[in-house]
Amino acid sequence: MIMSKTFNEELAAIEAAAVAYLTAFNRADIAAVIATYTDDGVLMGPGRPAAVGKNELAVVYHSVFETVGFDMTYEIKEVEQISADWAFVRSATEGTETDKATGVVTPAAYQELFLLTKSATGSWQTARYCTSRISP
Repeated sequence: MIMSKTFNEELAAIEAAAVAYLTAFNRADIAAVIATYTDDGVLMGPGRPAAVGKNELAVVYHSVFETVGFDMTYEIKEVEQISADWAFVRSATEGTETDKATGVVTPAAYQELFLLTKSATGSWQTARYCTSRISP
């Protein structure tokens, strides 16, 4: 008999999915970032139109990582499972961004909202991700 995860185990798995994205992003690991999304995942980033699907996501992340280096730390602020197959994570990141063309390093802070869904295999993946810059 297969037992389902306990509520706390689900919350830990949901948080781990968001952390996997945040750590892959900080490493500029495009493949690992894209792997955290569903096939039809959506990125809503600051100053950009929404990117939909893994192909568009790969193009956007390549463009971002080609021009900006990130050295960020994250804090998970909230993890909520809202149904059997849906959850959200709210986080905040802060650190520095380096303009790769000029070498200029500037402080940066963002807030993020992940909407995650449980895949057919039982893993949590990002269906929608929204990030916004926090003005200093």
